[in-house]
Amino acid sequence: MQQLARTSQQVAAAFLQAIEDGNAADLESLLAPTFHWWVAGWGERSRTELLAALSRTMAAFPSRRLAVKGVTAEGERVAVEAEGRFERPGLLYCNTYHYLFIVRDGRIASGREYFDTAAAGAAFGPPPTQGKNHEQ
Repeated sequence: MQQLARTSQQVAAAFLQAIEDGNAADLESLLAPTFHWWVAGWGERSRTELLAALSRTMAAFPSRRLAVKGVTAEGERVAVEAEGRFERPGLLYCNTYHYLFIVRDGRIASGREYFDTAAAGAAFGPPPTQGKNHEQ
């Protein structure tokens, strides 16, 4: 069980590092084919939708930093507290995050993302049409 938790934690860390590095290929390889993600204020997102949103964010913000502040891992579940700092000319976007990753077979099967939705809305505009909610 401890080995599974360590592996799951490594996969979650690689996901955040890929965002920071702007590495879309790594992001894609870390997500299971049936991956789904839920985002506070935005709702359910498919694999394709999340990858597209992350690609837009990485392209829009040449400077990205996700500082991990705490991690709890148990089996396939990994909870991560992080602080983000994304910069581009004319805009500094800072937020705090709580991620819950579910890792199966070395890839992220699903996840949940919580953050200050007002800060995100100010930086990215209002949330798109809400998707259906998904319970873990």
